[in-house]
Amino acid sequence: MKALIFLLLAINTQLWAANDNNIDIKKLENQKAFIGQINQCMNSDQLDQFIKKAIQKTSDQVERSKYAAILEELIKYNPSCFLAGINKLDNQNCKQIEELYLNEPHFYPREDLRASLKQTRDFSRSCLAS
Repeated sequence: MKALIFLLLAINTQLWAANDNNIDIKKLENQKAFIGQINQCMNSDQLDQFIKKAIQKTSDQVERSKYAAILEELIKYNPSCFLAGINKLDNQNCKQIEELYLNEPHFYPREDLRASLKQTRDFSRSCLAS
């Protein structure tokens, strides 16, 4: 009887260890990339360059979609970071960001993005509030 219990415990331990080794590396990489996208404020210069490129790369729909994916995630999950980035823009470029990525979003409903932005205390002072 003790041998049977020992055998069952050994098999159970092996199965549990086998399940532990099946870590989904792709899922972890995607999670890391997502966190990096919404945490763009750690490097404000990088965010500024990214926003400028998002304004310039608007003629190619594929490129615009790539920028929209990151900007919309940033707006949704870190709106104050997004506002800090676009408040450095002149009024014309700010309006262009609004038209391209807020009025015509690719992935999230427009209302969700606007609601996220309006929850921040800096929204009323941003170029998007006018």
